[in-house]
Amino acid sequence: MIDTIDLYDAIKQMRELSSQGKSFSFVHSTYNQDSITTNGIRAVRTAHLRPAAKGEDLVNADLKLYYFDEELQEPRNCWQLLLMYFNDQRIILN
Repeated sequence: MIDTIDLYDAIKQMRELSSQGKSFSFVHSTYNQDSITTNGIRAVRTAHLRPAAKGEDLVNADLKLYYFDEELQEPRNCWQLLLMYFNDQRIILN
């Protein structure tokens, strides 16, 4: 059986690991709100969080997760509610 973790506990752990200079892995579903399209599911093998955009700078910034993909060497973001796995634990929303 796969271990589960609450969405907001997973994000909290991501922040803690990032503040310690440690990487983590996660999987999320993709969604582009502007074009109403998806590119399927993205597995990110090594990442750390980066500072979130200011709410007034971007629409829905507080609903997104801002991260740096260490394999691609690119800053990226995803919708928090579309997170599926964190360090091999299935993410659930309580």
